[in-house]
Amino acid sequence: MFHCHKKMATKDKLFELLSSNADEFISGQIIADELKLSRNSIWKGITALKKDGYIIESKPHIGYRLAGESNLLSKEIIIKDLRVPCTVEVHDTVTSTNDMAKKKAMSHKPIVLIANRQSNGRGRLGRSFESPGGTGLYLTIALKPGFSLEKSLYVTMAAAVSVCRAIEKVCDRNPQINGKNPQIKWVNDIFIENKKVCGILTEAQTNFETGQIDSLIIGIGVNCFPGNLPNELKEIAGSISEKTGSFSRNRLASEIINETLKSLDRIEDKSFLTEYKSRCFILGHKIKVHPQYDKSGIPAKALDIAEDGGLIVEYIDGTKKGETETLHTGEISIRLTR
Repeated sequence: MFHCHKKMATKDKLFELLSSNADEFISGQIIADELKLSRNSIWKGITALKKDGYIIESKPHIGYRLAGESNLLSKEIIIKDLRVPCTVEVHDTVTSTNDMAKKKAMSHKPIVLIANRQSNGRGRLGRSFESPGGTGLYLTIALKPGFSLEKSLYVTMAAAVSVCRAIEKVCDRNPQINGKNPQIKWVNDIFIENKKVCGILTEAQTNFETGQIDSLIIGIGVNCFPGNLPNELKEIAGSISEKTGSFSRNRLASEIINETLKSLDRIEDKSFLTEYKSRCFILGHKIKVHPQYDKSGIPAKALDIAEDGGLIVEYIDGTKKGETETLHTGEISIRLTR
């Protein structure tokens, strides 16, 4: 059964109902019964959605269907499903949601910036992050936390677990894409079926006098549907679903916000760490550790995740053969050996 918010506009109620039944026609009678609307109100709502740019197919005696390419981001739909207090902004195109967040005045109430497209998306170690419109979800959560800089690695790990949970929740509601098993490549990448579908970039603005973080900025970029990626990325990058419009980006945004803010609220107890380890698919595998500016890499085996979030490795070749070391974010990149 569909449940709508009493204060939602008619067009938003219609959008939510149509988007939750992707690729299916819904009869006017069912819409009228579900939403307690007259046929005239439905027609006006459909007209308003079309003016907003949504593509809605209509067939006499069959009903209405929201086309897959209509999966537009909607602030009203996103905030309807939120279970945590925060301020939400939705934009079509920005340079970078993280850069935009840095210009915001921080308070203890989180700010969430969401974009359909980024013209200058960034990943770890200064790399660019491809952010095409219509196929991804680019989201930054910015807040004023109550913990020190030493906990910043936990933030990325907690966010990674949260994104995995959000993806599973959204996919499990949809028979077309259920059964997905998102896994984590230490420290900040989410993979499905051996392809990267999400990257997380955590940044902080700190107060050197107090050692506290003034603002914490968590950027999350998700490949929802197949997009126009450069050829060099097609081998390693994937998407949650191969079928455009098969799930709601709005619902995914809501779930990511809910799960991430809930995890951050409990970050001190490190409750996410056990799940992080179970999802971290590189543990027990041979990898290559790449210190910055070293493209050849050092062969090693990923052993475990340390209590502080570092990756414990044992070197299996080179001058460090037989030695174990705990690696931390910012020092290395990791590649599974084929």
